[in-house]
Parts: sequence; C-alpha cells; structure tokens
Amino acid sequence: YTTTGIYPVILQNTVGCDSIATLNLTVNSTSASTTSKIICSNQLPYLWNGNNYNAADTFTVTLQNAAGCDSVATLILTVNTSPKVVINNPAPVCAPATVDLTAPAITAGSDAGLTFTYWMDAAASIPLINPKAVGASGTYYIKSSVVNNCTSTEPVEVRVVIIASTPGVRYTTITTEPNTPVQLLARNIGINFLWTPPAGLNFNSVKDPVFQYDRQTEYTVKITTDSGCLVVDTLLVKVNVQQAAIVRSDLFVPKAWTPNGDGHNDKLLPLTVNIRELKYFRVFNRWGQLVFETNAIGLGWDGLFKGKPQVMDVYTWIAEAVGADGTTIKRSGNSILIK
Repeated sequence: YTTTGIYPVILQNTVGCDSIATLNLTVNSTSASTTSKIICSNQLPYLWNGNNYNAADTFTVTLQNAAGCDSVATLILTVNTSPKVVINNPAPVCAPATVDLTAPAITAGSDAGLTFTYWMDAAASIPLINPKAVGASGTYYIKSSVVNNCTSTEPVEVRVVIIASTPGVRYTTITTEPNTPVQLLARNIGINFLWTPPAGLNFNSVKDPVFQYDRQTEYTVKITTDSGCLVVDTLLVKVNVQQAAIVRSDLFVPKAWTPNGDGHNDKLLPLTVNIRELKYFRVFNRWGQLVFETNAIGLGWDGLFKGKPQVMDVYTWIAEAVGADGTTIKRSGNSILIK
C-alpha cells in the first residue's frame, strides 16, 4: 500500500474460517527546504543546522521533520570578501603628548580606498570623540567602510600607551669650598643624563659627576627615562666665595721685539694670564697685509714673511682668547720690530 486509505484484509482464523480485518493506513509526506544566505568572509565559519561551513557552496543535509519523516534541507551559501584591515599599534608616547589614530601609518597595509571610523567598543556603538588626539591609555577599535556590503566588524585593537610624565625637582643645594672635589648625584630614574652647563664637572653625561670649581653654578640635569621621556631637574652648587681666590684672565703683547736670533725677545707673541684658549693672534703690516696668524698659545712671529725678514716698522696686531673663567677677551695694539 502506498497511499493513505482504508483497506479490508481477508485472513483465516485458527479454526480455518475466513476473518475480515480492516487496515487504516496514513502515509505522511517528506518535506524539503532551501535557505539562501549571503555573509561576509569575516563571518566564517557559518553555523547551519549544527554544522560549520567555511566557504561558499551549496550544501544539503537530511533531517527528520515533526512527523518523523526525512526532510531534505539545502543551504545556498554566498560569501562576499570583507575588506582587509591591518592595524599597526602606535609607539608609546609621554604625557602630555597624544596619539593620532587617524595617521596613515596606523592602517598601513590595509586595502586601498577604505575610510575608517573610530570607536570605544568592539560593537562600534560608542564613537571615539577625538581619534586625532588620544590622551588616555586603553584599547580602541577601528571599523572599515563598506566593501561588497561588508565591513571589518571583528575587534581590531589599537593599544595606546600614555606614559605619565615625571615632574622635575630641585635638589637640595650643595655648599662647598672653592676647587674642592664634591660628588653630585642625579635621581636614579633614567638611563641617560646630561648636566648643563658642563663647567666645573669632570663629566657632564653621567649620573654622578664630580664638581671642582671656584664659582657658584646652577645646573640643569636632563634625564631620559627608559621609556624615552625627558625629565629636567635642577641643582645649585654654592662656593664659599669669601675663601675663593679671584681668578682674572688677560693677555698682553709687548710694545717691541727684536727678531735677531739672540734668544731674547725674538718673537712677537701674546703673554697669557689664565687663558684657556687662544682664538687667534694676527699681525698686519702698515698696508693691512696679514703677515702672521696663530691660535696656539706660546707661538709667535719671528719677523719673517714668505721666508723674508721684514723691515723695521710698526706692526698692528689683534687677538681674541677665552679665559679660565669663561670670559672672552679681545685685545689690539701696535708693536715695533727693532733690528
């Protein structure tokens, strides 16, 4: 029997007599369904009827309907390509600096032509108010524009690290005697140190330089932390000036010299007093021609110009030097070459 109906059936009972039985037959039909689904590639795998599907195709499964009969279900799965979004986490910055999440470097490597929006949450429901100037550490999210009716909706984390700035401090003032070594010490909060000015210090790029000087100096200490932040501290070193010797720097040039080779007053040169550096000493003849020049302390003019002895005359000189106290000294005058 293949259809629903009432069918009489003649049987034979146990004593050999005919017996009529009736069959009430109900035939339930099978069922079939087709589901068409369009998704984005970043939604794979797609879960359907308890199975995961990882690519576009047509899939068929046999299920059981409510009547207990086989039911054939078909899935037509279409997968659109989602835009490619690449996130490059920004380098840490030091407060009060901020991070610009809209900078092209943040999304370098993403598909061309995309536009981006910026959010506080992975669901992209709370907008980031100022993505150009993020000033707080945290995780933020970038969502791409629509391509093939798809966006990159999975969380793309951008971790911004804002390093709290360390305020500069003024160290306790140090008082010392003139030209007496005393060790200075910066805070142990960094990896690089720079003391300015360098005057009076044995080294100015260490944490603990030695001060040996005859005058009061205020130093700034620029400390670079391991995170790259800059901290500027201050230290005043006082010198007991009542006991400090007065150091004066100067230079003098004789009014005359005798380049005759007798070993006495043979060269015209500056006589230096507490001079640290001679910038130049220049001698000119009466026509303004430069006949001698040096920047070495202790060297002078022997009266020769281009290998020839010069005539007895008045020569003009100028000089500039730096004293031991750091002052610049400029002098000029005339000296007579005597034979």
